[in-house]
Amino acid sequence: MDSLYDALRRYRDRGVTPMHMPGHKRNTALFSMENPYGLDVTEIDGFDNLHDAHGILKEGMERAARLWGADKSWFLVNGSSCGILAAVCACTGWGNEILVARNCHKAVYHAIYQNNLRPHYLYPERIPGFEAAGGVSPEAVEAALEVHPGVKLVVLTSPTYEGVLSDVKAIADTAHRHGVPLFVDEAHGAHLGLAAGFPKSAVRCGADLVVQSVHKTLPSLTQTAVLHQNGSLVPAGCVERQLAIYETSSPSYLLMASIDRCVRFLQEHGEEAFALYRENLDRFARETASLARLTLLGRGPEEQPGRHGIFALDPSKLVVGSFGAGMTGPSLMAGLRKRGIELEMAAKSYAIAMTSLCDTRESLSRLAAALRELDGAAGSGEQPAAAAALPPLCPERLLTIREAESLPGRVLPIGEAIGKISRETVTAYPPGIPLLVPGERVDAAFAEVAARLLEAGVSLGGAGEAGDLRIEVVEES
Repeated sequence: MDSLYDALRRYRDRGVTPMHMPGHKRNTALFSMENPYGLDVTEIDGFDNLHDAHGILKEGMERAARLWGADKSWFLVNGSSCGILAAVCACTGWGNEILVARNCHKAVYHAIYQNNLRPHYLYPERIPGFEAAGGVSPEAVEAALEVHPGVKLVVLTSPTYEGVLSDVKAIADTAHRHGVPLFVDEAHGAHLGLAAGFPKSAVRCGADLVVQSVHKTLPSLTQTAVLHQNGSLVPAGCVERQLAIYETSSPSYLLMASIDRCVRFLQEHGEEAFALYRENLDRFARETASLARLTLLGRGPEEQPGRHGIFALDPSKLVVGSFGAGMTGPSLMAGLRKRGIELEMAAKSYAIAMTSLCDTRESLSRLAAALRELDGAAGSGEQPAAAAALPPLCPERLLTIREAESLPGRVLPIGEAIGKISRETVTAYPPGIPLLVPGERVDAAFAEVAARLLEAGVSLGGAGEAGDLRIEVVEES
């Protein structure tokens, strides 16, 4: 059996077009690295200490802050997840209330568990056909803060996995009127605000804390991210105390060097790199204008800004709806894989091609050609049952996540679990958004959604397989 290293080398040599993260896209013409073992060191003299930076790392993080426009920035080598945990826990105490967009990443729910928080959820509208989450409106945030004056933090994801942005500036203004900080999970938006043709970053829209996965859409190694802080509502010292808990005490200098190298590249060559990137995306749009059954998010009237809470769309995310072509998202992804193109993820009725400034004109043209081929071979466009709209999920919360997980449980078939309290998280992964979390009641709507997602080929962590749907619930006693 091959080692992981051998398997990676073999996959690299197959010539697959990577329409997925990391953002460097294995583009060695732009970025190359010598033998990493020769560069792997620890906190020796001259190389600073990430958790008490006064030298070369401090200078690197200050460069990052200047690039994105933050008051202070921190390198993260445990991904955006550790930044999410640190940010939420820096803003909340045990048992506090928070206001959370329901479509947040599972790491937000882990932070809710850590501090035994009591969340009030904001449910974004769904985008018809795609059934993906739209944006969160400032009006919804205002209404929720009026009803729940004890909220200590507002948390939202912008952009979403699908590239949907909320009006962060208006939401930040709303939260601040109530004296509440705003934390934005901008993991998928590290490239925003760095060039014309892309929406502004939450960092420059008034958010108090913003986390970005540099590796997702920029040329940096997997697991690299940055956390930004602005203003005085959340003191930097509070954030640093939490980072000392959630980020490793032995950070990889290779990963930190990757972030710093990315920042320097953007400072020195970002303008021309982004201009070429925008040109390549525009060419892709022209090359796919003839698609008749496959649908690209943003081209229809239902996905325009102002509809379904959408403030803006990130053009780097190529979200391809399969619902008009008689196929599911996973089957679309499989069809492209057969043509040597690997996508980022597939949901029930769409799939996502993630692009970055490291994609070449040739790679995007190859994707466009494959989509045209699949489009021409698609069926009549009649939607199969799996493509029909899913019922909305708004499960009743009876316990906090921590309370539910502290109780004994048992695994039941879904039919016997309806009406009981979940003891586990059921997550569509990717993108890692929970459908049900511990402490919520299992209801018929959840059972239907889970069954249909599994039938469509979407992976659900913790829910078994299609035809054998099971879930752990809290013991009735």
